[in-house]
Amino acid sequence: MKQEMRYIYEVYQEKSFSQAAKNLFISQPALSSSIRKAERGIGFEIFDRNTLPIRLTEAGKLYIDAIEKIMAVERELEYRLSEMASLNS
Repeated sequence: MKQEMRYIYEVYQEKSFSQAAKNLFISQPALSSSIRKAERGIGFEIFDRNTLPIRLTEAGKLYIDAIEKIMAVERELEYRLSEMASLNS
């Protein structure tokens, strides 16, 4: 999964840029900048920053849904590769 997706998902889980930044071991301005860049890339804001705690926009809900699907595919791939490695041993 792309780094920006990890960042966005962490902010989504924490509902806080500052807490997500701490968890990710990066500065809050760097995290905000990365997410703004992702938002410019998709052409929509992902988070409604006018609320506390922050909330997802409608586009953000779609984005998080896509991230969760990507995470599920990655877990499935890791599982299958692990099974394959076990069979080869």
